[in-house]
Amino acid sequence: MIQYYNVEAFAQLKKERKTAGRGFKYGFVTGVFKEDVYKELIRTFPDVKKFELVDKESGGGHKRFYVGPNYYSGKHWGSTRHLNGLPEIWKEVIKESGSKELLDLVADATGVDCNSLCNFGFTYGNEGCVQGPHIDGAARPNDPSPVHATIACLLYFNEKTGGVAGTEVYDIDRKTVLFAVPDLRNSFFYFEQHPDSWHGFPTVPKGADRRLVSLSFSQEKDIIKIDDSFLNVVYLKSFVKGLIKKIFSR
Repeated sequence: MIQYYNVEAFAQLKKERKTAGRGFKYGFVTGVFKEDVYKELIRTFPDVKKFELVDKESGGGHKRFYVGPNYYSGKHWGSTRHLNGLPEIWKEVIKESGSKELLDLVADATGVDCNSLCNFGFTYGNEGCVQGPHIDGAARPNDPSPVHATIACLLYFNEKTGGVAGTEVYDIDRKTVLFAVPDLRNSFFYFEQHPDSWHGFPTVPKGADRRLVSLSFSQEKDIIKIDDSFLNVVYLKSFVKGLIKKIFSR
């Protein structure tokens, strides 16, 4: 049962699904969380002053923004124990984000297959932050990452409606804007991972900011489940998992 996300928002998202000329799907909707839930998520959003600055060239563009707590299935393999310091509501939202119920909703609304949560990371941008047009590792040839998302999603957590420096999707010239997120409050934006799904955001002006969670899902042969039991933490350490597979494959 979905407790935190707003199921009706995904029904609306499905109606407004778009496909770029190059063939990848994308879409946007507001009200992705129930309003009382959203207010509590805003109140308990992690302290951005403790986030770490990322300032580098990656995927074809310059990136400058701040990153906070993060779950990545390629490293943590279903365990979110390293996020135990988060408020309880955030831990529950992460768990729901990796639930079959939510994954089924996302796949149906977006038209992109997924069965596992592969990333849930807090990010923040203030004056001077920017993300030049780029493609993610999932869409880059020969990317060495152990997990590749099929769909990237952005959950916006600004307090006020509207906002500037919303994420943009570009045509292959990396200049023509196909879509720009118009509202950074309680909204959800996604794009299908694709060799031509160029995206980024313009420089954040003085007095503005953007608070969000970078969320992505993947389609795995063996579904990666969010499980914080002690045995799962031990088993899913990559070297242990690899050893067990070798033993049983003999």
